[in-house]
Amino acid sequence: MQSGFLNNLRPIHRFIISFFVAAIAYYFLPPTYNHLFKLLIAWISFSMTYIILCWVVILLLPVSQIKKNAGIEDGSKSFVFTMVLMASFASLLAVLILATQKHQNPEGILFIPIVISGMILSWILVHTVFIFHYAHLYYRNNTGGNGLDFPGDEAPDYIDFAYFSFVLGCTFQVSDVEISSRAIRRIALFHGILAFALNTFVLALTINIVGLMG
Repeated sequence: MQSGFLNNLRPIHRFIISFFVAAIAYYFLPPTYNHLFKLLIAWISFSMTYIILCWVVILLLPVSQIKKNAGIEDGSKSFVFTMVLMASFASLLAVLILATQKHQNPEGILFIPIVISGMILSWILVHTVFIFHYAHLYYRNNTGGNGLDFPGDEAPDYIDFAYFSFVLGCTFQVSDVEISSRAIRRIALFHGILAFALNTFVLALTINIVGLMG
């Protein structure tokens, strides 16, 4: 498992693969589709590919490798920030498409499922990217224990950081994992504010769908 091809992909490799999948999806879409709608489908292709590649690492990489590779898997703060902004923008785009094309559905029955998928995948991508960033901050000196206090004595793996990230994204609080670092506290603050905004977009999307079906 440790030497598998997908496990050895770095963030930039996952980004490039996902970008090519998105480009191919966009190229083969019917020319009659709305341009924004085609962009959203391309974004769905990108985010789904990137999420799958990330979760292969999250599920399979052992703690010993996480300690060594946490910084590499994070892909730098600028990379995290860029990915988060892209996901947020895609979420806004999904709501914008649904709001502006409420009474015209050129894409037929695909319209609502595609818009919903774009929103959900954007939400998942944001919190998935934060998993690697929290792991990087925790294991930055290769020993662990930097800024997060997990219950129990076992060294946390990516699933533990996924738990922390998604709980924060769903509830805007950190549950039973305590933050003991100013750096992580600031990241968690930004994460919580962003999660609140994304969840607000989900609510707006739901209201628009109800209006569209009414």
